Amino acid sequence: TGATDGIGRAFAEELCEEGFNVVIHGRNGAKLTKERKKLLDRWPDRQIRTLQLDAAEDVNNSSKMEEAASSLKDINLKIIVNNVGGAGGRASFTALSERTAEECEYITNMNLRFPTEITRLLVPQLKKQNSGLIINVGSASSEFGLPYLTIYSGCKAYNKSWSRSLSSEMIAEGVDVEVLCVIVGAVATDNVQREKSLFVPDANQIARCSLNLTGSGSVVEFAYWGHALQAALVASMPEWMTTKIMVQRGKQEKIDEDLRMKKA
Repeated sequence: TGATDGIGRAFAEELCEEGFNVVIHGRNGAKLTKERKKLLDRWPDRQIRTLQLDAAEDVNNSSKMEEAASSLKDINLKIIVNNVGGAGGRASFTALSERTAEECEYITNMNLRFPTEITRLLVPQLKKQNSGLIINVGSASSEFGLPYLTIYSGCKAYNKSWSRSLSSEMIAEGVDVEVLCVIVGAVATDNVQREKSLFVPDANQIARCSLNLTGSGSVVEFAYWGHALQAALVASMPEWMTTKIMVQRGKQEKIDEDLRMKKA
């Protein structure tokens, strides 16, 4: 899901490289068509399909969600990558008291409800063939108290608990479907213009590292070793120090985002 930009697009590219046919999801039909063409230009032997749904809006339309899932019943579904997330073009770093009710619902729908619903509708296909993989893309914001990301962080914390419970459920039902939640920190993407570095990988590195974690036996793991190292260092500090660092980081991220949005 969310395959027209960033990490979602990178997953589609890496899966095509590994020989998979893919279904790319997005809300913008024109962007989906463009990305499909790009993939086919690089991998002409692959079958590339599109699935157009607005993760924040269409999750409220059960008929549309069910119809979308039904359109995929003819494929041999092996992997679900729940990547879609964020604030959908809205400011990510905003105080909870400044959020509107509509924004709260929008962010919750996109980051929590949509991954849950699309998985609920598609997992019967994986269970029927008794094999498969579900990758849920999480966020390091679920690990520490970063200010101005209260709703998003909470949704990503749900992502972890949901992944663990769903993994146990697959085992309890004797189904060979692996569930993996990959935690992601700062990434250099087209949307979030950070300079790539040792601790800021690009989206394709994240996708490759995530796919390499399959079969590890862990349900929740940091996708990239640099992010895991950063988290371990922060976790080793006393809580007052961690809080101080997170507050400073959150304030700076908010300032940087405000400047980017003013320039846009």
